[in-house]
Amino acid sequence: MEVSTTLDLYPDTTVSMVLFSGVTNGSEVRKKIMDGTIEAAVINAQMICDPFQVLVAVNKAVHLDKLDKKKTKTVFGEILFNLSPGNNILAAYQKFGVQDAERQDVLVVLLNDLQGQQLQQVSNIIQGTRIPLESLRDIRDEQQIIKLFKISEAERRVGRLEDVVVCRMATKDAG
Repeated sequence: MEVSTTLDLYPDTTVSMVLFSGVTNGSEVRKKIMDGTIEAAVINAQMICDPFQVLVAVNKAVHLDKLDKKKTKTVFGEILFNLSPGNNILAAYQKFGVQDAERQDVLVVLLNDLQGQQLQQVSNIIQGTRIPLESLRDIRDEQQIIKLFKISEAERRVGRLEDVVVCRMATKDAG
């Protein structure tokens, strides 16, 4: 249920992703992220089209971290910021971060968790069920994603939703 990969540009960095369904303690999870108890990006899974979208955000966050050019305080905050089409950090946290909803699905992203200790710690805190990462396609809220990224009908006809989203993410700083 956990998927791990190594970043091509930074082979010393591994990325692990785990999907949780029916999480009931989002507020507690967010507090633990803010106080540093949880060292992970905990993402609102409804706003994610595909794991590749997350890998693009992670790769950029790690790159900016290595160059000491992050726009946020942590590499995990930078991941959330890089998922967003805009340049407002607070808006990115609100849209892509864990919510206060009664029940939600979250995608947890860990870096360099080779022994699985971080995953175990996060799993002990998050009150939800681990599900296969492939379930992400069923969880995503396409209408919310289309609205947030301002995707036109013409763009939808030309390519897949995840392709348009990743393109927007990758080019948000260009210009």
